[in-house]
Order: sequence, then structure tokens, then C-alpha cells
Amino acid sequence: MTSMSRDESTHPRSLLRQPLLQFLVLGVILFGLYSLFGQKEEAESKEIVISVQQIELLASMWEKQWRRPPTPQEMNGLLQSFIREEVLYREALAMGLDRDDTVVRRRLAQKIEFLAQDLATQGEPGDAELRTFYQENAEDFEVPATVTFSHVYLNLDIRGENAFEDAERIVAELRSGADPTQQGDRFMLQSHYADLTQQGVARNFGSQFAEAVFEMAPGDWEGPVQSGYGIHLVRVEGRAEAFLPPFEEVRLRVRDEFISNRRREVDELFYERLRESYTITIEEPAPSEDESALAPRADS
Repeated sequence: MTSMSRDESTHPRSLLRQPLLQFLVLGVILFGLYSLFGQKEEAESKEIVISVQQIELLASMWEKQWRRPPTPQEMNGLLQSFIREEVLYREALAMGLDRDDTVVRRRLAQKIEFLAQDLATQGEPGDAELRTFYQENAEDFEVPATVTFSHVYLNLDIRGENAFEDAERIVAELRSGADPTQQGDRFMLQSHYADLTQQGVARNFGSQFAEAVFEMAPGDWEGPVQSGYGIHLVRVEGRAEAFLPPFEEVRLRVRDEFISNRRREVDELFYERLRESYTITIEEPAPSEDESALAPRADS
């Protein structure tokens, strides 16, 4: 048998602020107490008590979705739905329908994770936090470099061993002012591309071609440059370097990324705190007869 236990020195990451950590730990404790002492009693009881806090939570969830408080009739509908769900839930527990059901196990695990993630979004982050996050993760908010280029395609299957010799001749003619639309071979894709990122060029022509194009200076025809299709003569007509937009222009995006990161951090911390209370034992399967026969025996 193999035993594993969690290192008690595990600490939360930098995104978690102390008040949030305290609130999270308190939430874990309350959830644990509820799980240990409340759920079993409720499952066995035939009395359903809907607390003021539960009513307020139902109303709050409605208002969050519909942007207005529920009417008395809507509130009654919410309560009746809650009661129906609670009755069926308790009967399902009493019948043991939650046992050995991978779908139910997964749903319950996800629900606990959602509880943790909800804690992460309780407070709206301030500008100071968002600006720090923006600066520490500037590369995530950069507008990538782009390039505009034209190309002339040469088919290796058609031109064979003369392809590269033809490329040298044609590139010289293009530099002398020849019409690019009258050069090269028929190609399934377009001959001109505007404002493509390196990733966009790679999607069309492959990463090796994209790297070569992004290393070219705008101006004259260059090449040949190889792709998965064949070889190309390329003229870069313009390029825009990557830049970081001002914070004010990307604030909403920074906020979304900040909250998403905080949710992941809280989710991980939530699990780690719960995991620390368990000792995990993984049983090793008994060796098969063939494995037992091959196992070395101690000298008698």
C-alpha cells in the first residue's frame, strides 16, 4: 500500500490577498461543519426549514440574473421550486442514489469548486490591483506585430530541379518592375495579405515561412522562401510592431483576466485546504499469478 499526505507548508499564491484568504478559510470551515453535522440530519428529517438567509439568497440570485427584484408571485415560484428540489434531493440521499454514480460525484465536486470560485468574485477589484496585474502580465495584453505582404508562388512539382533557378530569375525581374500577377504558378490561396500576425501567417503557410517573412524588411522582393506548398518570392509592404495599449483602453479585459486568475487561485487553494485534512491511501493491486512466479524469492 502507498500512502500520501499533503505538505502542510503549502502557501497560497501572490494573487490572494489576506482578507480574501481569511474569508475563504472561514467558508471552508463552515462548509465542513455543515457537511459533518447538518447534511445527515437534514437527509433523515422530514422537516424542511427555509431560513431567511436562504430566501434572501434565492432573491439575490434572481436579481443577479434578471437585474431586478422578483415580484411576490415570482418569489413564491422560487420557493416552491426550492422546496420541490429539496424534497427530491433528500429522498435521493435516503435511497442512496448518490453512491457509486460517477456523474453525481462529478457534479458535486464541480459544485464545491463553484462555491470556491464564487468567493473569489465577491469583491470588485480596484484600479490599483488591476494596474499591478496589468504591469506584471503586460505580454498578455500586447497587440501583436503584424505584416502586410505579397508573394509569387512557384510549384516545385511542375518546375522540378529548375525551380530555384527560376526563382532567382523571377525575383530579379520583379525587382526590375515586372508585374507580379504575371509571374509564377497558379496558387489556391490569395497573393496578397494585409495586417496578419505571425500566428496568422503560420496558419496559412507554416511557421518556417512566417518566421522568414517577419524577419524581412519592407521594400524589395526577397526569396525564395519555402512553405509546405512550394517556394515563394515575397515582398513585405508594411509592418506594425507589437505595442502595449494604455491601461485605460484595456481595463475591462484586464479586469476579466484578473478575476479569471483569481478564480483559479482560489479554486486551487480551496482544494489544497480540504486536501490537507485527508490522508490518501492508494492500494496496489495484488500481483497476478504470472507476476508472482517471476518475482525473485528470498533465499531460504
